[in-house]
Amino acid sequence: MKMFGSKSLSTFLYYGCTVITVASLSLISFILFSLALENFELINEQFKITIPLFPEMAIKGRYNDITITTITLFFIFYTIFFGLLTMIFKTFKASILFTDKAIKQLNYFTFLNLLVAPILYITINFIILVKDNYYDFASFLLHILLGIMALFIVAVFKKGYTIQSENDLTI
Repeated sequence: MKMFGSKSLSTFLYYGCTVITVASLSLISFILFSLALENFELINEQFKITIPLFPEMAIKGRYNDITITTITLFFIFYTIFFGLLTMIFKTFKASILFTDKAIKQLNYFTFLNLLVAPILYITINFIILVKDNYYDFASFLLHILLGIMALFIVAVFKKGYTIQSENDLTI
């Protein structure tokens, strides 16, 4: 299977990330609208939002500002995360791989993982939830590693873009 271009792995991943982005955005919108319109059950200080068409599935959580803020920040971050991945895979499925747009999308992805993810992790765990354990530290490290890998990929794409531009000028 090809990695880049049409009918490739990048095309498959583009559509997969698009579905995840739309689903994530839809889910957080549904949760926030349900909470705003008070369209939920309140049982022992916990909300229960039933998902339409899937009555056996429900979203549950403590009905307080901390839980709602944490859920919102989490979904917004991962909607942006998968949205950026969608844009990256979109540039990978194009016929010309090394473009300014691809470099820009990779830079955004790097920024998200190296700066925004750690700030969000610290904000949620130490400011909002005031945790004293580090059970989910692996996700923090994974985002740092993704950011570092993306830095390397950006450097490769910049070099490829330079070589491609020089090659286009020679022709």
